[in-house]
Amino acid sequence: MNGLPPVAPSVPADVLDDLPPRLRKRVDAAVARAADWTVTVDDDQATAPLDDETTLTWRLTDGVLTSADALTCSCLLAPRCLHRGVAVAAASVAAPTPLDAPAEPTAGTPADTPAADITDAERTAAAALWSAGATVLRAGASGSGTVVRAELLRAVHQARVASLHRAAASGLRVATALTAARTDDPSFDRAELTDDLLDLLLLCHDLRTGTVTDVLRGTARREYRPVGSLRLYGLCTEAVVAATGHGGVVTHLVDDDGVLWTVPAIMPGGAERVPVAANGPVAVGESGLTHRALGRSGLLLSGGTASADHRLGAGQKVRAVAAKGVAWHEPPAAGLWREPLTDQVARAFAVRALPESHRPAGATLLFLDAEVRGAAGPALRVATDDAELDLTGDDDRTRENLRVLATAGGMRVRVIARLLPHLPATATALAVQGEALTLPSAMGGTVDLALDRLQRSHVPAGEARVVPRRRPPEHRVPPPLHPLRNLVHRIALAGRSVAMATSADRNTRSLTANGLTTTAAVLATLSAATHARHRDAFGRTVDDHTDEFPRAWLTAALHLREFTTATAHREWLST
Repeated sequence: MNGLPPVAPSVPADVLDDLPPRLRKRVDAAVARAADWTVTVDDDQATAPLDDETTLTWRLTDGVLTSADALTCSCLLAPRCLHRGVAVAAASVAAPTPLDAPAEPTAGTPADTPAADITDAERTAAAALWSAGATVLRAGASGSGTVVRAELLRAVHQARVASLHRAAASGLRVATALTAARTDDPSFDRAELTDDLLDLLLLCHDLRTGTVTDVLRGTARREYRPVGSLRLYGLCTEAVVAATGHGGVVTHLVDDDGVLWTVPAIMPGGAERVPVAANGPVAVGESGLTHRALGRSGLLLSGGTASADHRLGAGQKVRAVAAKGVAWHEPPAAGLWREPLTDQVARAFAVRALPESHRPAGATLLFLDAEVRGAAGPALRVATDDAELDLTGDDDRTRENLRVLATAGGMRVRVIARLLPHLPATATALAVQGEALTLPSAMGGTVDLALDRLQRSHVPAGEARVVPRRRPPEHRVPPPLHPLRNLVHRIALAGRSVAMATSADRNTRSLTANGLTTTAAVLATLSAATHARHRDAFGRTVDDHTDEFPRAWLTAALHLREFTTATAHREWLST
């Protein structure tokens, strides 16, 4: 939109409140005009001349429009003018304070999640966000225009003020998805919108009906708490290229008790940031180690701090000295490979219910002691004592390294991989060690698959086997649940009114006949809530603002998620 200044979440609703109803209805149709505006930013002020007599002016705080009064228009109708409404409707919403902004360490351990009764301010904010989310659900993404989005953002702001940061972030994701749907952004995904709405309403439901924990509240900034002194051993360094526009690496470590920790180096950018971060200094203490070196050596840490997910902090009082590492078959690293694969898979699926900020370090990692079977298409097929798995790569370097490993059929390797829950018996390979590998001394016996390059001379001569490719599942959602999925997604996309056009009776009977009585009941309840008509004392149909419909949709969406996750877990090792 030609560089429109971003706005704080509360601003759109405040500006739209100034508009008379007739102009408020015209905002959605007029938003496209902003594409033709030329915005000039000069320090803490921005201007956009709209014609010879009309100019919009923004007074900015750190580049953000933080209040409705800071947006002025020179037209005769201002401040009750369409220009101001378009300016905030077309603008992006300013991002909250980054999670990794510095914060003073607080007392307690990283895993502490104290519970407390909800405060009046928290209850009010959660109720407002629930109401805004329910309004989006009734209208659907296609029917949620500027006014609906603005009310959602107002509730997001209220949640932030009440320190319900996780709920606020969830609401902001929904608002972003609504914008993507309205502008036909190719990044819009109906399934992601459904998940975001589910997360938002579930959080608000839990906040309104139970005790509140730190996990439910979330944090504006990642909190680091003292962990004292640790002897850490490097495991590997993982390349990260996120869809959020960030890139870098995460180095994984283990302490003497077998507990996993991480040291990240993530920066704005893409894949070009990976080698920069990998060869850059570790920010914890002044060890003089790069991330690649730390993944192959060790660290003596004193005065350490860490967040709830065991991400090590870089406070001023933290001291770190480089130390010797260990091979993966030596303690304490060896204990990670002794955990049964079934338990590792169960752990990886279980932590998906937690927000990322509270998932223990390495909870989705798999530690595999396996034999190379050969190439399975672009994947490397390996066999553990429990199952045959396919190892894939997220980048060209990893995939090339896997092809080299596939030429050494029969070789024993130890692998660190990340489980892919939606693909049975499949994981993303991160690093490998093997006694039969002949590696340069600089690699320290470890191949970081996205950072290092394996040569044919590094692997022993063996049989280059090609094994049959594993057929990917045709559906992430089990076929019997498709009627429920379709209704849940249809409501998220097009709202309640569109869903009222169909009946679920036949699908309900089919589910019952197949023994899925709980799913049938959930579908029947959602269908009934969708079709329910509410009338006033005179028998006239009135808008439904009760919780009956959003609760029924929330129950159905949650049932769909849990059923799908349980099925994926069951199938992961049974393929």
